[in-house]
Amino acid sequence: MFIRLIYTLTVFNAYYALADQRQPLIWCLDHVPQRQHYETGKAPYGPMVNLMQDLAARLNFKLVYTLPTPTNRCLQQLERGDVDVVASLLYSDDRAQRFYLLPYDVAHSESWFIHKDTRLNIQAGLKVTLVEDRIYSDSLMQKYQGAGYQINKVADIDGALTALFFRDTDVIVGPQHIILAQIARNARYKNILILAPQNQQPASEAHIAISKTGRYANRHDAFHQAVRQIRQEGKYRLYN
Repeated sequence: MFIRLIYTLTVFNAYYALADQRQPLIWCLDHVPQRQHYETGKAPYGPMVNLMQDLAARLNFKLVYTLPTPTNRCLQQLERGDVDVVASLLYSDDRAQRFYLLPYDVAHSESWFIHKDTRLNIQAGLKVTLVEDRIYSDSLMQKYQGAGYQINKVADIDGALTALFFRDTDVIVGPQHIILAQIARNARYKNILILAPQNQQPASEAHIAISKTGRYANRHDAFHQAVRQIRQEGKYRLYN
């Protein structure tokens, strides 16, 4: 399986895999600037890469990267055993059934964004927009419906930002770092669409996942311990 996979990896990974006798830990890499960056022909870099290198070293693995891959495809590859680890995941009951989920930091994946002229009044009737192609915590919909919010869903973040810009919604909810990046790229939105006040920013956990049927499943306790140690040391606070 590893021989088949090596052809999908970057050239530097193939070279160092031959030179290093440690077992590979294949990380299905996504491309999330500020946390990790990928440039063709170069090694990935960024704070999440540093964290994963630290984790691999503590477990005596050689960290190997795939090319940048959408998260859903990474999870499919993880379940098949094509890769060993996927990072930056929110918890869901479905994921917890298939994978060992190791919390390593807080995640601002359900941050509230508002129009700068909005005076947010959190009460029944608040119009809240969610994005269909994002993963939210299992309890979020129940919590919002219980509060009496009017829930609307749009296909993608661009649609959500458009609705917020034209005041068709009061709040959009989604991953803070991704939405901030999209706002920064669009001159129409800059300084108009903003994060809601800090007390409206719920925090959830970000997880590293290994498969319960993968080749390192029997080492999940060691993974848990290493991730806990890294978090306790406070070296990598990626979402603060």
